[in-house]
Amino acid sequence: MTERLVCPSRPPADWRGWVRRAVCAPLLLASAVATSACTEELEGGAGCPLLCPTAQAPFRDTVIDAVSFDTTLGPFPVLGVSAAALLATRGDSLETNVIVRFDQLPDTYAPNGGAVTELITTVDSTYLRFFVDSLSTRSTGAFTIEVFDVDTTESDSVAAVVQSLFRADRKVGQLQFASATRVDSLRIPIARQLLQSRIAARGRVRLGVRIAPGGNAQLRLGALVAGQPVPRLTFDPSSDTTYRPLDIIPSTVLAGAERDDVLRLSYTVYTLAARGRLPRPAGALRVGGFPGDRAYLRVNLPPLIADSSTIVRAELLLTQLPSGGVDRGDTVGVQPLVGIARAGITDPYFSTALAVDGRLAGVDSLALVPRDSGQRIFNVVNLVRGWRSLQSDVPRFIALRIGNEGSQGASILFHDRSAAPSLRPRLRITYLPRTEITLP
Repeated sequence: MTERLVCPSRPPADWRGWVRRAVCAPLLLASAVATSACTEELEGGAGCPLLCPTAQAPFRDTVIDAVSFDTTLGPFPVLGVSAAALLATRGDSLETNVIVRFDQLPDTYAPNGGAVTELITTVDSTYLRFFVDSLSTRSTGAFTIEVFDVDTTESDSVAAVVQSLFRADRKVGQLQFASATRVDSLRIPIARQLLQSRIAARGRVRLGVRIAPGGNAQLRLGALVAGQPVPRLTFDPSSDTTYRPLDIIPSTVLAGAERDDVLRLSYTVYTLAARGRLPRPAGALRVGGFPGDRAYLRVNLPPLIADSSTIVRAELLLTQLPSGGVDRGDTVGVQPLVGIARAGITDPYFSTALAVDGRLAGVDSLALVPRDSGQRIFNVVNLVRGWRSLQSDVPRFIALRIGNEGSQGASILFHDRSAAPSLRPRLRITYLPRTEITLP
């Protein structure tokens, strides 16, 4: 490579390129004062393509079928970790009940916080209390919330057994609402005889909550905060109204769950689906619904792009299908999830359950309407760039979930890999091929 310095009396017409090639900084600074400049002309090419390029390598833009495997997984969220419970009756589309267990009941109390305790022999003013997300409430008319005694000696981990206990002879409370009622809490009166008899027998109380048949409403009830149940069973431990009410916190005694907090919480406050989502169409990925589904897409990038290029843009292209069911005209969020980089975890459900919010990797969510259709674009460039640092046996995947997962009934559909090439999941990549440095 030869080098020749040329000092023109004025900058050439291509002055931007001229400045980029300037290497004699002191002369350049002097030229700013003397209205002259100095540039460097490099004669080279194939011998040193990066140090002495004859032409800059162009960016390449391509759309590739990089999704090697896709599927719909559920149910989500995993029982015991959901912050909310869905209480709903939505015609023929959705019906859910909420179960709350109080397996540890007090038998003594300290009057008004004093030092002396007394046995509880009388119970008065008994209420089941919930916090409510008022913005998520739906109703098309008056409705009634009913509470039932669902305690049984049968296997109440079986949904059908619990569902059979929602009958008239087990009803222990109710609360009526007028049309379009929005509240931020519920305080449902409960028959005091139930709690009084269970305390006397050193037993337990397990309650099932539903919206009475004929109503059309949906409420999102608080279930867990920081891993702790938030519903309460409150009562007066005496007929003397000057005494302070007591709160009973939900709890369950579950064989084999003494050291398994997630399993224990799974049966402390949970949603029971009496009638769930519509069948998923063939050839579609589903996100949302109840119980909640997630879409899982495993990605394999060509080595030329994954290992030998600089990726400047990466977009996941999905084609939305119209979805039926509840709330199909509402706007809902679809949130990408990022897998945790751990080798040996290949099961799609387990990998998706461990995935974290995509915003941690700079992947934003989209606001979509279930009944709409068309191409949807997720910016995943930061996620795709990060895959290069993973071990070779760590699956590269993208998962999608819906906002308020497990506590709302809307769902979003996308074409899967079986669709026509223009409709199936794809990646659009813009990249700069990596140039090897060769010294002359």
